[in-house]
Amino acid sequence: MQFLLSTGAFVGRVNGRNHALLTEHHSEFDCDGFEFMIFPEFYNNSEPVIESYRSADLNIPVMHFDKEIGGDIGSENKEDYAHGLRLLLNDLNTAKRLGTKKAVIHLWGRKDSDKYTDLIYSRAGEVRDICLDNGVVPVFENIFCCVSSPLIHLENLAERYPDICFTIDSRPAQFHGELEKTLKSHVMKNVSHIHINDYAGGYLEWDKINPIPQPLNGNVDWDNFFSSLKSIGFDGTVTLEAPAHLPVGVDSETLNRSLRFIKNNLK
Repeated sequence: MQFLLSTGAFVGRVNGRNHALLTEHHSEFDCDGFEFMIFPEFYNNSEPVIESYRSADLNIPVMHFDKEIGGDIGSENKEDYAHGLRLLLNDLNTAKRLGTKKAVIHLWGRKDSDKYTDLIYSRAGEVRDICLDNGVVPVFENIFCCVSSPLIHLENLAERYPDICFTIDSRPAQFHGELEKTLKSHVMKNVSHIHINDYAGGYLEWDKINPIPQPLNGNVDWDNFFSSLKSIGFDGTVTLEAPAHLPVGVDSETLNRSLRFIKNNLK
């Protein structure tokens, strides 16, 4: 099991999404490596960022691909989908150059979210094949839904594609009131990656999605969460996503405290 830190946990709007924070501060974090979050700003400066990460010999086993891909995949507009595939191929190229073998990908998003279910399900297979052909395993995430629920979609996708891989994020599962049900679902055999975030709202409280609390600052039942993962022998990758942004530098104290909490409960 690898314990990772999302770069999105310390790179954000408050610091201008400064990708250099990873090269400057990576040694301060108590983790096995990083999940590199792709922001739109990355494309304007991708080459020096990639080269700086390669030169620093950073361990980036997981990338979180551009979230806009999800909106494009879930759109009935063919031009949107073509745009999403271009972003996908661009991110796959970055993954190959950084030695990344696993990619978190959204299958829906934006205003229509999960409205076009059949379209999303068929395109999931296409996206999966493109990723695998490029040497990267896609781990599709249980993100927030407007029409159905993440677990329903994951169960349907697992039925259609038995070897598909998923990411379970604790926050949207808690938001949809299905975290415990998810942990007991047969889809857990397809789960190879976990996102750790807390959630401080109630069922479908959209105005409580943000800000994202650190673990123990919301209402996720972490005892049950961790015991469920251990009971099924989960041995994939685990990423702390909950952010602690600073205008300058990084809040390693807060993030390391959460990383230690995760490690202590899963080791």
